Amino acid sequence: MNADTNQPDSFGDSAGRIVYPEQNWSAAQSLWFYNVTQGSNLIPYDIFLHLEVADSEELFRSDQHMNRLRYLTQSPSIANPDGLAVGWVKDEHGGKDYVGFTCAACHTSQIHFQGTAIRIDGGAPLADMEKMLGSLSAALNASLENPAKFERLAAKVLKGKYPAEQEAFRAELTTLAAQISTYNKVNEPRHGEQLVAYGYGRLDAFGRIYNRVLAHLTPREPNFNPASAPVSYPYLWDTPQHDFVQWNGVGDNELAGPLGRNTGEALGVFAQFDLQKQRGDIGYRSSVVVRNLTRIERHLESLWSPSWEELAAQQVLPPINQSLAEQGREVFINYQCHSCHEAIDRTDPKRRIIAQFASLQTIGTDPYMAMNALNYSGKSGYFEGTKIKPLNPASPRYAANTPVLPALSSAVEGVLIEPDHDKTFIRRWAEKLYDLFASIGDNPIKHTQRHLDFEVVDKDKPATLAAYKARPLNGIWATAPYLHNGSVPSLYELFMPSCSDQEIASGKVCRPNKFTLGSRELDPIKVGFVGRDPAQYPDLFVFDTSLPSNSNKGHEYAAGVTPVFVLDEQGRPRKDSQGKPVMRRLEPISHAQRLALVEYLKTL
Repeated sequence: MNADTNQPDSFGDSAGRIVYPEQNWSAAQSLWFYNVTQGSNLIPYDIFLHLEVADSEELFRSDQHMNRLRYLTQSPSIANPDGLAVGWVKDEHGGKDYVGFTCAACHTSQIHFQGTAIRIDGGAPLADMEKMLGSLSAALNASLENPAKFERLAAKVLKGKYPAEQEAFRAELTTLAAQISTYNKVNEPRHGEQLVAYGYGRLDAFGRIYNRVLAHLTPREPNFNPASAPVSYPYLWDTPQHDFVQWNGVGDNELAGPLGRNTGEALGVFAQFDLQKQRGDIGYRSSVVVRNLTRIERHLESLWSPSWEELAAQQVLPPINQSLAEQGREVFINYQCHSCHEAIDRTDPKRRIIAQFASLQTIGTDPYMAMNALNYSGKSGYFEGTKIKPLNPASPRYAANTPVLPALSSAVEGVLIEPDHDKTFIRRWAEKLYDLFASIGDNPIKHTQRHLDFEVVDKDKPATLAAYKARPLNGIWATAPYLHNGSVPSLYELFMPSCSDQEIASGKVCRPNKFTLGSRELDPIKVGFVGRDPAQYPDLFVFDTSLPSNSNKGHEYAAGVTPVFVLDEQGRPRKDSQGKPVMRRLEPISHAQRLALVEYLKTL
């Protein structure tokens, strides 16, 4: 299932073997997750198979290139005969073959420790999609501009039709290169004149999904916002058991919520769709494979978080100091961590998670993701004049401009109700009705309430999304870097304060303001990825927390900076005489307490 070697790569990593922790999936179930298509169509498959990188004859899909982009390589198998990287898959739509992404591309990770790679299903990877798409654009343009590259590619793709059809192929390649180039330009992570690269392990998925919808609403005129709020890829264990998902909790898991959430994700990762309704259609035609999205969600219900203790028993990871961990548990309770991060049994099939949200003003972490998702707007295009909620007689209609969030919901709903036109009339409707009813009937989450700052709020009010979600911490050791935007490299440093460069230079113990990303090697003490010298390993990414959307401030409870709510016996916030919540700052924890707290988190 892998193509790793024991030779150090350009990040300094090596692994002689890959192990899988016990996550309640068999090898066959993992491979299914890696290879099940969701209707993602990035570029034609035959072009992808033979495309070279821009500056050499190395194939774009080679293990070496995919590893530089931090996608996980695989050996060929029956389900993956061309040996594509994890989460890259062949998809068929409209009689044509494409390469696209499965959920596994953004939700499968790997951690190295002393020569052993730990493959974690549902984990947060280090993949750099922004870098990949830039490399893809460069490769396509080089194939057009370099005659030798074009001839090699055309001959392999056209086979017996070469050279007779090479000019038609050149036209197709030109169109494809322009599409990828335009996509990259539209989605630049721009803050005014400043570009802030995502780096490994981050993506502004919401910004890019929004822009895909806006582009399809007005295909002949610009309609986009900067995709400028990258966040870490979320890990997937316990996702079907949550009431709300996504960093800002915009994904309501109630009833058909998971199907809508997964459909929006598929639209974002290059599913084909058309938001101009065709005559006789009730929704919008697309390549989205709704049945597989339902199957993936059900598949994830059985996934467990990885266990450090289980890997330690196999002598893959160092043993946990149980005495120190018990001291850390006391710190965890004393500092009210348990009030937001619910303890669950990771193996309980009936587990349910009620998410606790912290408003931006109380948690103090980087606001870009939550506020962009809430405030971004664009031209309504095809939706202008139609009802925002078609089944509600009192629903307002779309004006010339709209917030993107309801437009995304309308696009998703339209895609879901329109059957697959690749199938016969009877089959397309039978399957569509079955898929919709099955997705609702099989969903264990029937009702949700939003808990914000320890109070139940109206979940239909958009303003409640100006917040970030806490979740259970089982498996947290395997999800570095930390905070929603990946701005803190380790658990140990998460319990330090954020500081200015001057304070750090003076010797104050602080979260680092710069660190490197790209290495998969685990630091078992701090619990994060090992930092390496970018002068020695130039493929590393230097994360700079001074840049917009990269702030490492907030969630500084253990550092005595961020105040906590004073709660009553029922776990509700106490109020002062003016009805405002009572807050207090805790004493900063010591070095020894930080080590103990990290040791405890390894046990979860």
